[in-house]
Amino acid sequence: MKPLILFDIDGTLLSTEGAGRASLTQAFQERFGVEDAFAGLSFAGATDLGITGRAFAHAGLEPDFAALEEAYLPLLSERLGIQAPRLCPGVPDILAPCAQRAHLALLTGNWLQGARIKLQAAGLLEHFDPWVGAFGDDAADRNLLVPVAEQRAREQGLPLGRTVVIGDTPRDVECARAGGAIAVAVCTGWSDRETLAATEPDLLIEDLRREGSALLRLLESL
Repeated sequence: MKPLILFDIDGTLLSTEGAGRASLTQAFQERFGVEDAFAGLSFAGATDLGITGRAFAHAGLEPDFAALEEAYLPLLSERLGIQAPRLCPGVPDILAPCAQRAHLALLTGNWLQGARIKLQAAGLLEHFDPWVGAFGDDAADRNLLVPVAEQRAREQGLPLGRTVVIGDTPRDVECARAGGAIAVAVCTGWSDRETLAATEPDLLIEDLRREGSALLRLLESL
């Protein structure tokens, strides 16, 4: 049995430097005629289903997630084709050692296809099992995603030990707690160290380059 380690994407593995938000904003305007639909809405730790649902509500529109996603994905792909995502420190060097100790998968607020576009543009897609993980398509509430990822892992016949969630926001820590998982917080994204420390994760690291060994020791102990 191996642990299941679930990586967040934005702020944990990579940064698109705002390409995701810009693409969603443009898609909303082109498809529904609403400018700056996400003004005042925080993407930190949100799911695409949740954040777009709030945007539809603020605009007074009936949600049409399929139409929005259809418009969004080509725009995201185009932007990331022009400027590839920036990898967070220590990525991808930490992924192979993690894979020796654990099953690797994603737990992300991104829609599945958006996640794949981002990872493909960053050269990371090959590191993750395409049939395991949980995504922004699965629930508007991030706190529901750990059991989804665990069930998919079992369906693939993976013998699971403990589950570890690694992310960069308090919502990632909250998600881990809600799913009975171990919470690892990394200070490379939306939230600073003080904010993350206040959530009392099981492991708090500055980044995966300088403190990746602490993550590997945690996996070895499980």
